[in-house]
Amino acid sequence: MSDALRTKKLLLTPASHIKPRRQKWLWEPFKGQGVIPLGTATIVAGKGGEGKTTFMLDLAAQASRGQLSGDLYGKLLTTIIIGPEDDWDTVMVPRLMAAGTDLDRVFKIDAQTEENNLTRERSLKFPLDVDLIEQAIQETGAKIIVVDPAPSVMGGDMNKAQEVRSSYEPLIALAQKYEFSLILINHFNKGGTSVSGGLSGSHAWRDLTRSYLAFATNDETGERIFSQDKNNYGESKGSYKFALESVDVDLGDGETSNVAKVRFLGETDETVGDLMAQGRGDDPEHEDRNAAQAFILDFIKQTETWEAKAGDVLKAGRGAGFSDMDLKNARRRSKSPKIVSRKSDFSSGWVWAIEDKLGEGVTQGAVGVTVPEHDTLDTFMTPSTDLAPVICKLHGTEDIEECYTCTQIREAASA
Repeated sequence: MSDALRTKKLLLTPASHIKPRRQKWLWEPFKGQGVIPLGTATIVAGKGGEGKTTFMLDLAAQASRGQLSGDLYGKLLTTIIIGPEDDWDTVMVPRLMAAGTDLDRVFKIDAQTEENNLTRERSLKFPLDVDLIEQAIQETGAKIIVVDPAPSVMGGDMNKAQEVRSSYEPLIALAQKYEFSLILINHFNKGGTSVSGGLSGSHAWRDLTRSYLAFATNDETGERIFSQDKNNYGESKGSYKFALESVDVDLGDGETSNVAKVRFLGETDETVGDLMAQGRGDDPEHEDRNAAQAFILDFIKQTETWEAKAGDVLKAGRGAGFSDMDLKNARRRSKSPKIVSRKSDFSSGWVWAIEDKLGEGVTQGAVGVTVPEHDTLDTFMTPSTDLAPVICKLHGTEDIEECYTCTQIREAASA
């Protein structure tokens, strides 16, 4: 019997026939900073114990309550979780409870097989069980699918690009068809020295996905950092931090379980790449750190607001012979005074500020505008009335009408 004939033909589609659309985001913590896209896959990686799974469960919890910031905010979303390494009854469900999850909107999924009148359950494998995933999506309307860890449920070698592709390309096609977010959790190589090179297995893991989140822990502060190393849909590659807090969960019948709960801390200018560089021994010597800290302090003290744009400090520091890593490490290790990194109260972007001075002569207005406290009536300036009320410590009032003797308007605050 002859082999089946294969035919092919050319398909040409002019761009004018393709309707453009905006990329939608499952999770967009801040406007214009999409992190987890809808309709495709995101890879999440880091060493064991970095809080990857716990953080994803926290997002699932917010989604189940309709509180996940993104294009689906306000909608009660369902999550399917495939192949977790942790037990559901002792670990997964208590973690979900601690995060405030609507447990009816999170599903564990397995395959049931029958052979010779013997019924058994097994974990799903890809691409073998893609049809079961499609059935589950149709029945639940799930908008989040978490595969944890992704290499353990693929039908092949995680180090071979073609086998990774053949396992997960059909699942990514489903994500596009049903517009859900596919989150693949992986690990770092033990000897990984960079974010891009640290991802375990074939480069296909990174190539297949449209967003790559790397996780690491700052050993000095205990804070978890995750950085977006890849974002195909925008220029934003933010870095964020969170803490894991230990909480007791009431399991009923008088029993409790102690589990980790996420406390999201917002943006940071510290990156996973910075933390990995420290592990390579790139940290400068003690004397160099002291010199870099002295340079940063001198630079900041020249400003009126006790803060300076991070980019300006780094640029000036390079001119003085310091590397960016020298300066970042010096800032991070500063103690007395502490140099903090935060969003500016006077302008856009990240600044480095002297923490000890943040509470001296500074007051926070109800609209989030920070201005220097005025020691005399005409020494400093307050925001204009369209930014009121602001707390005037000198006059002990929140009514700016009583502080019109402080007549000048601070340009940065009123901008």
